[in-house]
Amino acid sequence: METPTHYTPRRPKGHIEGFTYFCRTNRSSIFIMLSMLLLTYGFMLFHFSFSIDTEECVVLQTNFYKGWIGINRYGLVFTKWLTGLLSLIPGFAAVLMVLTTFGYSLAWMYFFHWIKGKDLRRTELSWVFPVLFFSSVPMVELSNFQCQSFEVAFAMLLCAAALLLEWQWILSGGILRLLLSVMLGVWCFASYQAFVPVYISASLASFLLAYHDRSDEIGSRVFLVSVKLAAVFLCDYLICSLLGKIMMFLARVEAGTYTDNMIRWGKAPLDEIITSLKLYIRDTVLAKNIFWNRWYLFAAAGLLLSAFWKLRRKTAEQKFYPYSIFVTFLLLASPFFLPALLGAPLVVRGQLALPFVAAAGTEMIVERFLESAEMLSEHGKAIGLAAAAFLFLLIFRGNVVMDNRLLYSDYVVSQQENALTERLIERIETVSGGEAAAAGNSAESAAGGEEAAAGNSAANGEEAATGNSAESAADVGKETAVAFLGKWSPTCNPSMVQGETLGHSFYEWDQTVPGGTCKRVLSYWRVLGYEYQYPDAQQWEAAAELGKKMPAWPRQGSVVREGELVVIKLSE
Repeated sequence: METPTHYTPRRPKGHIEGFTYFCRTNRSSIFIMLSMLLLTYGFMLFHFSFSIDTEECVVLQTNFYKGWIGINRYGLVFTKWLTGLLSLIPGFAAVLMVLTTFGYSLAWMYFFHWIKGKDLRRTELSWVFPVLFFSSVPMVELSNFQCQSFEVAFAMLLCAAALLLEWQWILSGGILRLLLSVMLGVWCFASYQAFVPVYISASLASFLLAYHDRSDEIGSRVFLVSVKLAAVFLCDYLICSLLGKIMMFLARVEAGTYTDNMIRWGKAPLDEIITSLKLYIRDTVLAKNIFWNRWYLFAAAGLLLSAFWKLRRKTAEQKFYPYSIFVTFLLLASPFFLPALLGAPLVVRGQLALPFVAAAGTEMIVERFLESAEMLSEHGKAIGLAAAAFLFLLIFRGNVVMDNRLLYSDYVVSQQENALTERLIERIETVSGGEAAAAGNSAESAAGGEEAAAGNSAANGEEAATGNSAESAADVGKETAVAFLGKWSPTCNPSMVQGETLGHSFYEWDQTVPGGTCKRVLSYWRVLGYEYQYPDAQQWEAAAELGKKMPAWPRQGSVVREGELVVIKLSE
């Protein structure tokens, strides 16, 4: 009797049993995924620093969330409330983010495995998608925002669950599955706007996987499946928008301008918008800066070559094969739908669809390559292992190393910021204590006469200065305003790089906003336990006049106190 070359046990039918079976048979991929997760975010876990906006969330607490409700991020606020994290704990948020990243990585691995509808024949490459996605620079930049890092990772988990339920409804029916899918999709969209294009990309990628591997189930109804996918997406988006308006009404919050300010159509010349979009697409596709790499270009070229190479044969074997090529084009274009809609490039942490498409496309290409290798060679398993090792090396070099340079840079900047803060606080206490001591000695001299002043100035002067300085240090924040002029930039070593927010300092942020840097620094100080007041309009005018005569930090006279105002001149 002939022995079969491949034997795969039948998968359990239940989804719980199917998931546990999937985990057991994908142990090697899960181990690789865990290793890469530790390599990517391990530095963040063991070397604490927190990013821009985190300080605002810590200081303002629940008042900060009104702004999120105003820009339709009520799902993010709900996640914080549900988990008891309305009071942000930097550091702990990073731990939760890493654990949740592991959770959504498993979820997406299982979803892509399930949508293929095949018995497991190879498991060495199911880690490719999650690792490529969570190790991309946009995800690292976004994860560094600890005010929302765990919640965004949780939204990624919701996205996978919503799509899994949606496809179960499409293939097997069940109104409860549809309702749960819509509920989770709305929650996902309401957590972070970047998941709207991610959901589009994921729907297109899942369609291509189902068409390729489940042709017997959807081959004759591709248009009906497409209509259902589009209808569920539109339903999610419309319900999300409607609930957002209801939440703003109930919370008595006005609609925020964060998203509206991104829209450039009608606000800038047409040729300027087109030029900026062309440059943005060129930079992302060709990896012109540290935020992007060539995985997207590799995925795009591979998917298109594979699709057109098999066009003649597949047209004869599978129905609607040209339609699948059209969907492939849509998938590759989906990361640029939102920039085209806004008329402006996206911030790096908002462009999550691009690494999603690059990761999903890469996994598709490599799996199709291995399918061909198994048919043409008896060493298919060895080729698969070699491909996995090669991909691991490329991802380590291209993604993980850059991620850690960024995280290291942010940590070094935070150390320099802490040292600078301590020096500035000491200087403020010195100038405040000196004035207090002078005032105290003057009063004592007037009350005790010349003899008391002569006899006690040596004995009591130092005591008064010390006592008043300590008192000033304790109470100065309650009554003293601090105005920052100019900015301070960190010193970089050759291993450091600066990302969009990673590697930048609170002392140089929001320079284009009048008083923006001052507000950032004072919030950052409050997180560290130093509480000072923000200057009013008159104090800003006084600070500007004083600054004209002051030298820049760290020279003597760069920190000056006048009444209840302290002026710090960081730069010219």
